[in-house]
Amino acid sequence: MLPLLATALSAALTLSACSTTEPEPEEGPPSDYVSFFWVEREIRVRTLDRMFTEGDPREIVASITDKKDRLLDTRIIQEDEGGYVVELDKDKWNTEAVHNLGQIDGALGDAMEFNEVTWCGETVTGEKFVEDYMDEFWENLDTSEEYTASIADYVDCGDGRP
Repeated sequence: MLPLLATALSAALTLSACSTTEPEPEEGPPSDYVSFFWVEREIRVRTLDRMFTEGDPREIVASITDKKDRLLDTRIIQEDEGGYVVELDKDKWNTEAVHNLGQIDGALGDAMEFNEVTWCGETVTGEKFVEDYMDEFWENLDTSEEYTASIADYVDCGDGRP
């Protein structure tokens, strides 16, 4: 019995050594991967920028409560001679001012929760505006470029279809 088991094991090892193996999967997501958090962050930042255009940036910043400092420290919101502006270029953000992007997302979430979208028909909270976009478009587009175009259209009261 033992010699038979050894022969079977030897044959199995020989066959497995000769078989072709599949390549190892690449580490991390594919290069064209777009995360849920990236899309949500993009719609929130673009919506906040439009809120500043449509309303009083000082009132909007004041309503963000204690998390407004995160947006100021990361330079997502910057003071200028007219009050405040939103920095849309993520390369100019100071993300080292926070422990992780989740803290930025939380601060942007507060900005949406405590402010309203007034320029696209019925007035809704920024968070509702963002949720409606995410419900409609998340996982329906393929690239960051498609999402960016869709978000720009949506924030400008379009249908968000690229």
